[in-house]
Amino acid sequence: MKTIILTIAYMYFGLTIYAQSAIDLNIDYMLRGNKYVASCIKDSNALGGFAHSENTPKILNDSNNFIEKGFFLKIDTTSIITISKKYNGYNFYIVNKSDSTIKLNASDSRISVVLEAYVDKKWQEIEYLPSSWWGNSRHKVFIRSNECWKFSIPKFTGQIKTTIRYKLIIGLDQYIYSNAIVSSINRKQLTERQGYQSQGIMDPYED
Repeated sequence: MKTIILTIAYMYFGLTIYAQSAIDLNIDYMLRGNKYVASCIKDSNALGGFAHSENTPKILNDSNNFIEKGFFLKIDTTSIITISKKYNGYNFYIVNKSDSTIKLNASDSRISVVLEAYVDKKWQEIEYLPSSWWGNSRHKVFIRSNECWKFSIPKFTGQIKTTIRYKLIIGLDQYIYSNAIVSSINRKQLTERQGYQSQGIMDPYED
C-alpha cells in the first residue's frame, strides 16, 4: 500500500512539473510567416507543383463556433495551450461565417498572415512573408461558408508591454485584422528577421 501511495505521489509530482514546464516565447527577431492551410476546393488555374499543407478547414460546430459574423480572424485567449511540449500559446482561427466561399492568395500553402504589435504609437509587423522566385509556388486556397482554419500561436514575452493582432492580406491594400490582445515583445522583433537557409538549388526561398 505504501509503495502504491509513493508511486501515485511521484506520478502526480511528475505531471505537475511537466504541466508547469512550458514557458512564454522570448525571442529577438521577426518570425517568418507560418500560417499554412489546405483547401478543399482545387485551384484549377494553378500551375501545380506547390507545397501542400495538411491543415484542412474544419466545419463549425458547437465546440468551435463564434459569436462574430462574416469572415474574420480570432485569437482565443480563453485557454492556454502548449506548443511542442515547450511553449505556452493560444489557438488562432480564420473563420468564414459569411454566405460565400472566400478565396485567398497562397505561396506553397502559406497564406498572407502576419503578426503586428502596437509600438511607438503605430502598428508594426513582427512577422514577415518570405518571397518565392518560383512561379509554381503561387496558387489560391478556398474556405467555404461555416468553415474555419485553426492554428497554434506562441504566447510572447519581452521587455516592451504592448498589444498584438494578426493581419490578413486579402487583396491590394485590403486587409482584415484579428482582435488585439495584451502581450509583450522585444524591440528587435520589429527589425531583425529570423532568416532562413536555402535547402538547395530547387528551394525557391532565400529568406
